[in-house]
Amino acid sequence: MTERETLDCPHGSRCGGCAYLGMPYAEQLARKHSAVERGTARYSQLEKLKIAPVAAALPTQAYRARAKLVFAKDGALGLFERNSHTVVDIPECRVLSPVLSRVVAAARRILTHAALDGLDVRLVDDGAQVTLIAPRGTDIADLQRWARALRIESTEVRSVAASFREVGAATVLGTGHVLLSGDEVSPHRLVENGPYHLAAHGAFTQAHLGQANAAHDRIERTLKELGATRILELYAGSGALALRLSAAGLEVTAVEAFGPALAHVERAARAQELALRTLNGQAERALRELSATSEPFQALLVNPPRRGLSTEVRRRAAALNPDSILYMSCDPATLARDLAHLYELGYSATEVWPFDMIPHSTAVESLVVLRRTGIPTPHVLYEDEQWLAVLKSGYEPVTPEAGLEHDLLDRVRRIPGASQAVALLPPRLDRDSSGVCLFARTPEALPGLEQAFRAGKQSYVALCRGVTHKRGRIRRPLRDEGRVAAASARYLRESVRGGHSLLTIWPEQASAAQLRQLLLGVGHAVLGDTRFGDPGSNTYFEHRHGLDRSFLHCSSVTLVGPSTHITCEAPLPGELKAVLESLSEQPATPS
Repeated sequence: MTERETLDCPHGSRCGGCAYLGMPYAEQLARKHSAVERGTARYSQLEKLKIAPVAAALPTQAYRARAKLVFAKDGALGLFERNSHTVVDIPECRVLSPVLSRVVAAARRILTHAALDGLDVRLVDDGAQVTLIAPRGTDIADLQRWARALRIESTEVRSVAASFREVGAATVLGTGHVLLSGDEVSPHRLVENGPYHLAAHGAFTQAHLGQANAAHDRIERTLKELGATRILELYAGSGALALRLSAAGLEVTAVEAFGPALAHVERAARAQELALRTLNGQAERALRELSATSEPFQALLVNPPRRGLSTEVRRRAAALNPDSILYMSCDPATLARDLAHLYELGYSATEVWPFDMIPHSTAVESLVVLRRTGIPTPHVLYEDEQWLAVLKSGYEPVTPEAGLEHDLLDRVRRIPGASQAVALLPPRLDRDSSGVCLFARTPEALPGLEQAFRAGKQSYVALCRGVTHKRGRIRRPLRDEGRVAAASARYLRESVRGGHSLLTIWPEQASAAQLRQLLLGVGHAVLGDTRFGDPGSNTYFEHRHGLDRSFLHCSSVTLVGPSTHITCEAPLPGELKAVLESLSEQPATPS
C-alpha cells in the first residue's frame, strides 16, 4: 500500500477494529506523529525534543500476528461494532495474516455453536497457537473435544489451550490457562535465521512482526553505537529482545515478573546456548536488589505496559546510574510524563523515534534514548536578593527524605547565590504535590519570608472524587504535630471532569497535607492521593488516565510585606494536564 492508498474492507462501516480504516496511510502516520507531539508539548522540559517521522509499516494489510476475537450467540466471530457490544462477523478481515485468516475460518466452521466467549490466535514459526476463551465453569471434556476438532479441521493449529472468563469481565482474554492439545510453547522468530523465543498461550506479542524487528534492530544498533555491552532489561516478557541482544554478543540481564514466562526465556537461552542472565520479580524489587549490590550496567532497557514506569522505577533506574536508558513506549502520554521526571533525575533525550506498530489503528509506539546529563537546577518563578520561588514537581520531596537520593532543596542550592538556601517550613508541599515552593537564600532571610507568607495568600488546584457543591467552606479540627487545631479552606468548583470535580482552593488555616484531610472529611478525596484518597479510584485513574501522583497543585502564592506585594504563579504541570485531557476524551465512568 502506498501512502496515498486506503485499505478497502467489506466490514469497515461497522467493525470497530481499525479506527483509521479508509484513511490514506500518509494521514494515519501524520496523526500518530501528532499524538507523540501532543504528549511532549505539555512539558517545558521536553520543548527541545525532536519527533522523528513515524516509521511506516510494511505491509499494512494481512500483517497481524495476533488477534482476539469474540463469539456472538448467533455464531458470528469477529469484533464489537463501534460504540456497541454487537459482534460483527469479519470473515474477510483485511489485516489478519494469511495463516491466522485460515485458522479463524476453520474455527468459524466448527466452533460457531460451541459455548465459547471468544478466541485468541497468534502466529508461531510453523503455524498458530489458539486459545479458546470459555465461560468459567465450562467442562474440560467439552473444551478438549473442541480442541481436537479444530486441530483436525486446520493442520496449521499447533496447540490449543483454554482460558476462563468471568461473566461481565472487562477483558476478552480470561485467566487460568489450561493446555488442551499440542505443546505448551512453540518457537517463534521475529527475523529469519535469528534467535527464537518460546511463544506461550496468552502471552504478549507485537501485532506487526516486521515493525517489532525494526524496533529491535534500532535498539541493537544504538547500543553498539553507544559502546554498551552490559545491559539490564526490565519487563522482558517472552525475551525476544533479550535473546536477540545476547545472540549479538551483549551481556544481558533480563527481568520479568511472570515466573512461567521467565522460565520459557531461560529454556530458549539454554537450547540456543546463549549466555543470558535472568531475574524473576517486579521491576521495583529487582532494582532494589541490584542497587544493594552496586552492580554496574552501561544501559537500561525498559518497555513497560501502557501505564508507563512507576515513580519508584524511575527513581531507582536513575539511581542505578547507567550511561543511557532506552525507553520503548506504547503510550505517548505516559512516555512524556516519565521523560519529564527522568530529566529531573538527570537523564535527557534529544529525539523520539515513533513506529507504526498497528496500521489502521490509533496505536503508536516510540523509542527514546536518554543519556546521563546531570541533575538540573529548578525552574525559578521569582527571585530577589533574599527569596526564591521555584517550581516544584510532583515527584520530589522539598527536603531530604530517607531512601531518596535527590530533593528540591539540593537542586535549589545549585542556583548561583543560593548555596545556603533554606526551605519555608511550614507549609511544605508534600512529595507528591507540585507548584510554587518558597526558599530564603540564607537563614537570616527566613523570618522575613515567613512573615510575608503569613500576610499573603495561596491558591491550589485539586481534582477531587465525585461532584462537590459549586462553592463552599470546609472547617474541621485536625491533629497537627501532636495537637488538635482548627483547619479551614474555601473552594470553588471550576468544572466537572468525568464525574469528578476540578477545584480551586484557598487555604485559610491549612497546609497542603491538611487540605487533603479537609477534602476527605467532606467525602471528596483528592484523586491520586495514596494517604487520604480512595484506593479504587486511584488505581482506576493510574491505569486509565496515567495519574501516578496526587492531583494537588499550588498554583499561586502571594507574599505581602512592608514594601512587598509579589504574586508567584505556577502553571499546571504536564502530567496533570494530560489527566484532564484524557477525562475530556472519555465519557463519565464510575470509579
